[in-house]
Amino acid sequence: MAAVQSASHSNVDDEVRHDRLTELTLQVPLGALLAQVVTPVEEYAEDEAERDATAALAIRSPYEPTAIAAMTNRLLTRIEGLAVGVERIPVCRRGASGVGALATWERLKAQAPAADPLGSWSYMRTLAHATHGMVHSLREHRSAEQPKAFVGRPGMPPVAPRTR
Repeated sequence: MAAVQSASHSNVDDEVRHDRLTELTLQVPLGALLAQVVTPVEEYAEDEAERDATAALAIRSPYEPTAIAAMTNRLLTRIEGLAVGVERIPVCRRGASGVGALATWERLKAQAPAADPLGSWSYMRTLAHATHGMVHSLREHRSAEQPKAFVGRPGMPPVAPRTR
């Protein structure tokens, strides 16, 4: 079946339209822009994960199954994303909190919480502690990667670099 073209549409029109789009297209490198946007997004995700972990540790009674189940689900969602970030840090730069949190996360993935209320509560609390460890590791790595604002002088107070 042959394609049917209207009288007002032709292949020449397509070529002219394509040339106009090429002339009006501006290519912009997004690397620097994305680098500026990524850090605040990561910090926001870390803040939310830390807030959830703190809230989980505030649940003092193992006999609140609905709250424990909801918080466990939230922590599982948060910690999966954090684990990807910590795994991207080179092993030699992870620090003890990152290594320990990843080991705890691997152990928690391999085992389910115990069937009794204390098992679910303990599982949630261990997830919360692992979440805190991962957030600490990510923030520690980010601060080590950022340039320092002050120049140190042995035996003397630091001097701020000149701003112009």
